[in-house]
Amino acid sequence: MVHAASLQVAPTSLQLTPGQNADALWVSNSGTSPVDVQARVFRWTQRDGKDALEPTTELAVSPPMQSLAAGQQQLIRVVRVQPEAPAAQLAYRVIVDEVPTLDPARRGMQFVLRYSLPVFVQPAGGQPPAPDLQASVVDLGAGRIALQVHNRGNSYAQIADLAVGDPARPQIVQPGLLGYVLSGQTMRWPLELTAARMAGGTLSAKINGEQAQTPLPLAPPSR
Repeated sequence: MVHAASLQVAPTSLQLTPGQNADALWVSNSGTSPVDVQARVFRWTQRDGKDALEPTTELAVSPPMQSLAAGQQQLIRVVRVQPEAPAAQLAYRVIVDEVPTLDPARRGMQFVLRYSLPVFVQPAGGQPPAPDLQASVVDLGAGRIALQVHNRGNSYAQIADLAVGDPARPQIVQPGLLGYVLSGQTMRWPLELTAARMAGGTLSAKINGEQAQTPLPLAPPSR
């Protein structure tokens, strides 16, 4: 028998404005059995084209552990320990785990859920937050390529529905969420496309939930 997970979390991301020191997540148990929940917070950076998470004391979650009865909903507060607004946008991840139960009566496979929720802390004053993206195609060898995106802007970019061709009539080649590029960082994603397919083409994607495709300036292929 397979026991389905029943943990749900909302919202899926948080934005803390310069004067805002706390926000909240709601966790709920939609199942018929109790669920133990653990919440942790990490500083989120990007290195060598990949996400990196490190423990942090800059944000705190309360409560970090709790047990939800069937049908119960509980608030988790996300609090800034240092209330001063940062000089630049900061990124964190709140990891919410459904803790496996050690119940000998529940035989078979037991699947548990993990939610990884972005939290962005906005700086005070300055320019309005906006990403500034530049893309390039990286030759990985053996006919494989990757998309590399550098964000020169002062805010994160959520990239989804990667497409080739005219942005007004895009051909989606990577549907759904590709990932995030944080401010001042570079990310790399392998693609199921050939270098010839990308040569001279126009790339576009949906940025930060926008409905329209946004062109991604494309540099020549590189290694």
